[in-house]
Amino acid sequence: MKSALTVLPAEGGQSSSCSSVAVNIAEPQALEGGKKFFGRAAIVTLGCAKNQVDSEVMTGVLRNTGFEIVNDLSRADIAVVNTCGFLESAVKESVDCVLELSELKKSGSLRRLLVAGCMVERYKGDIRKALPEVDSFIALDGLLSVGQAALGDDESLRDILHEGARPYFLYDDSMPRHLSSKPHMAYVKISEGCNRPCAFCIIPQIRGAMRSRSIDSVAREVQALGAQGVREINLVAQDLTAYGTDHKERLVELLRRLDATSAAKWIRLLYAYPVGVDDELLKAIVELPSICNYLDVPLQHASERVLKAMKRPIGRFGSRRFVEYVRSQAPAIKLRTTFIVGFPGETEEDIAELEKFVAEGHFESVGVFTYSPEQGTDAHEMGDQISEKEKRARRDRVMLAQQKVRIRKNQEYIGQRIEVLVEGPHEETDMLLSARTRFQAPEVDGSVLINDVAESLGEVAAGHLGTVEITEVSGYDLVGTLVA
Repeated sequence: MKSALTVLPAEGGQSSSCSSVAVNIAEPQALEGGKKFFGRAAIVTLGCAKNQVDSEVMTGVLRNTGFEIVNDLSRADIAVVNTCGFLESAVKESVDCVLELSELKKSGSLRRLLVAGCMVERYKGDIRKALPEVDSFIALDGLLSVGQAALGDDESLRDILHEGARPYFLYDDSMPRHLSSKPHMAYVKISEGCNRPCAFCIIPQIRGAMRSRSIDSVAREVQALGAQGVREINLVAQDLTAYGTDHKERLVELLRRLDATSAAKWIRLLYAYPVGVDDELLKAIVELPSICNYLDVPLQHASERVLKAMKRPIGRFGSRRFVEYVRSQAPAIKLRTTFIVGFPGETEEDIAELEKFVAEGHFESVGVFTYSPEQGTDAHEMGDQISEKEKRARRDRVMLAQQKVRIRKNQEYIGQRIEVLVEGPHEETDMLLSARTRFQAPEVDGSVLINDVAESLGEVAAGHLGTVEITEVSGYDLVGTLVA
């Protein structure tokens, strides 16, 4: 079934979507000497880390075109909203943000409003009619043309929005990119698109077939980021463990190459699919010094009946057997996962099985999402849909089970000394420094709060790698003293 974009008014008549989301760049970025100045641009990024990479590429293009990048939307001449289209709730947030920014065209200095990203790709058949406030739409294959669109020269781009076009764009190290993250951390997208048939997911229709960058391209980018002072690289993709299968390279070969460059101190693997995790990959994660003993594998459920309906792996790669396999081969690896509750036909027995699986303590971190019926997916047409109220109750049950696990695991760290990457002052108080361990990914896994620093260490800067002695626990966070 074809997806249709419907624009609804924001609740209460206005939206806080854009004001609650950070603009893409942390500090204003002036033009380098000699470049012609065309105005000030701001990029608002919605959605995942993979979208953030796309925004950073567009930021680089805009700077090269002649735009100064600013973090204050009220000062921007050009605004770009890089949207998410994965769930209907994300689409609504994206639309609300676009409508909010369109008001700046009436009352502020904003001259042009551009919309890019997954929502454009998902609804490109009718998005122009639904959002007439937008000056230009940029499909996923048009990211490098954002400079033309910002200048108003986008007539040549209109044909990329026709229905039926399949995305083919894949960024590489030769393209301009300007980091929006903290200077010591970066996401690196190693492939684009997905070939998996998951019944609940619209991503293959939005992002297209899986296509991988070369090992050489990824290695060059990581080396360039390391030269800029980046200490931590987070490898991302829609399907990380499928990397290279389209051109006879493998993820494990990429990890060995990146480790050999010594360009980054920490390299972390995010968004891996169970199929593709084998002995050789687990061994590489454990043995290569720069690779974090961390693996994010979204398992989606524990019940094989539900997994089969979801068109997810079962049998050898089913959730329980997969976890038992990783634990037997590489017990040092900390696992993170996500689950979906409320999938059509999910029973009380299914949710009880998932709750028990989580309570057994296999995972360092867990995210739980309620199922969203997305038009265009197989699951959207299934019967036995579950009420939103029941979905939320089931999510709370699973999260409570993980909360108990997390409290128990955190207590085990008290008295241990753990390597951390210092993030800088805590966002809520200057009395604390914020840091993360190798098993804490940015934004999703909690942090380490440093409430004391050994006198001999002096001033501690963001990006500093050190050792913290854990002294207590605060909710999901660890607390300790920086000792080395």
